[in-house]
Amino acid sequence: MEMNKRLLYLLHRYGSVLLDEPMANHTTYKTGGPADCFFVPKDPACLGEVCEASAKEGISVLVIGGGSNLLVSDKGIRGIVVALCGEGESGIRIADSDDNLLYADARVDKKAFLEFALRRGFSGMEFLAGLPGCIGGGIVMNAGTSMGWFSDILTRVRIITKDGLVREKNISGDMISYRGLKFERGNIILGGYFRLQKAENPEEARKRVDDIILDREHKHPLEYPSAGSVFKNPEGHASWKLINDAGLRGYTIGGAMVSEKHTNFIINTGFATSSDIYRLIRHVQEQVEKRFGVHLEPEVKVLGEF
Repeated sequence: MEMNKRLLYLLHRYGSVLLDEPMANHTTYKTGGPADCFFVPKDPACLGEVCEASAKEGISVLVIGGGSNLLVSDKGIRGIVVALCGEGESGIRIADSDDNLLYADARVDKKAFLEFALRRGFSGMEFLAGLPGCIGGGIVMNAGTSMGWFSDILTRVRIITKDGLVREKNISGDMISYRGLKFERGNIILGGYFRLQKAENPEEARKRVDDIILDREHKHPLEYPSAGSVFKNPEGHASWKLINDAGLRGYTIGGAMVSEKHTNFIINTGFATSSDIYRLIRHVQEQVEKRFGVHLEPEVKVLGEF
């Protein structure tokens, strides 16, 4: 892709730019071909201007977080990929101490947010223990587990609108869905406000986190690259059980495998391509539907041409 020099100058002015950057370096699957342009902004508030300039050139812009829920084509991604990730506790602040309200930048790692809250004696966010990725991606995906979801603690978000304006928006019930929060198309999440509780016993809160992490390490194949749970749970079913009962535990295509430890994980055994993983996802869907008449919907976001 030929990029206008004026647009490249703008990107270099606002952050770091890598051309033809392998997305395998930026996804937890450790697969994916090159992005035409990989952009990490110093301040995400510049994205309104960047998106406007890109639109004038007919160049697409894709915003990602920590890459923990992505499957990127081996052919890569055309246009500009904006990465909002890699921020530590400097991106977190107490927004209202009386209301137990914390603000976290979209780029903040979930682990950093959890540690910040624990050290200050908060609770209610323990379900984040062991979850990969960044706050922005967690907001968009309404990340969580059976123990809790982002929508349980998120009260409002800071966004850039499709018109390039920085605004704040309250979270309402009609925005909340399973594995997603509904925002107007073109909005970019800059951060979120989280209402927590003061822990009655901070040491117990930390122990709960430690226990959750140990449990995840025991049940999940964290020693291999993956994107976590691949499929949403259909109404009345557990995806892992459908996959297991279809006889797919340990099934492989190329370097991709249905985990023997947790069958709703598809892992990269070390040499998988995105195509291997994609073909295995499709195979699992076909076999489960054939056997049980149930369609498995991926929660992993597939990007690019397959």
